Amino acid sequence: MTTSIFRPPYPEFHDQVHDFPLKSVSLEALVQKKAAGRRKRYAGVQVWGTPKKMTSSRSKEPVSVTWIVDPTQDERYEPDGPQIATTEEICREEADRLGLKYVVIRGAAHETRNIYVDGRTVTVWDASTGRYQNMQREADSHFTIYMGRSKAELLLQGHIYVVWDSLKFGGLDKMTDPVNQRKHRPVAHEYWSLTKDPLPPKSC
Repeated sequence: MTTSIFRPPYPEFHDQVHDFPLKSVSLEALVQKKAAGRRKRYAGVQVWGTPKKMTSSRSKEPVSVTWIVDPTQDERYEPDGPQIATTEEICREEADRLGLKYVVIRGAAHETRNIYVDGRTVTVWDASTGRYQNMQREADSHFTIYMGRSKAELLLQGHIYVVWDSLKFGGLDKMTDPVNQRKHRPVAHEYWSLTKDPLPPKSC
């Protein structure tokens, strides 16, 4: 049995090496699948706030951002505070860099990540909630996101790593020097396909 702390059982995407996955997945299908995996009744896609499509100082083209998690559950995120706007801007910048138009934020800045064994997420029973929870370990601060061309055509899942910096607007900034800023794997972002199909090589 092999434990992989860092990688889920999907092909890892590198934009300098791969073209985008040939198959996409809708947001509704992803949320429905996660509900089934957690043995919860599917209640539809629960959106927090109002989805926004806009350009910003960080992105040249309009990028839509939708939250499916309430960031204010973390005390570092104030309701309507600058942390929310900064998180959205960092996500827009990264989607714009990749040439994508839609971001779903499913995890505001947090410092834990799942553990995988033989390609499967390890779960443990949480008696306090009466539910199975993913087993996790410490990680560098990151957002967990889906990205694609629209909510019906999502292509990637992954993490955008950030640093908490009181001198920056919202106290957050995208990680720019992961070798020195990270404790763990030295990358500023990491993405995987949403299906297990092989990724096509970058076309010339």
